Amino acid sequence: MRSKVALLVPEGRVRALPVAPPPRMGELRGKVVGFLHNGKPNADFLLARLADLLREKHGLAGAPIRSKPRVTEPAEFIDEMAAQCQGVVNALGD
Repeated sequence: MRSKVALLVPEGRVRALPVAPPPRMGELRGKVVGFLHNGKPNADFLLARLADLLREKHGLAGAPIRSKPRVTEPAEFIDEMAAQCQGVVNALGD
């Protein structure tokens, strides 16, 4: 006696629309680039050093560093950063 076995393949199909990346900033000289610290150990030192290097080598006009330790919490300063900065470096992960 033969029995049938149903084979289920648990693979989904992802339907993603193509998204164009935002335009690059181009020349950094004279621009303000913000730095968003994620609260991880030493991220503040890393971002401060990166800001210093970009000021020295590329002539940034400003490099404000803000902290948002938890990704789930709203950041009241995001609108301020968006108005003040032409770009933002966001520290993510570990």
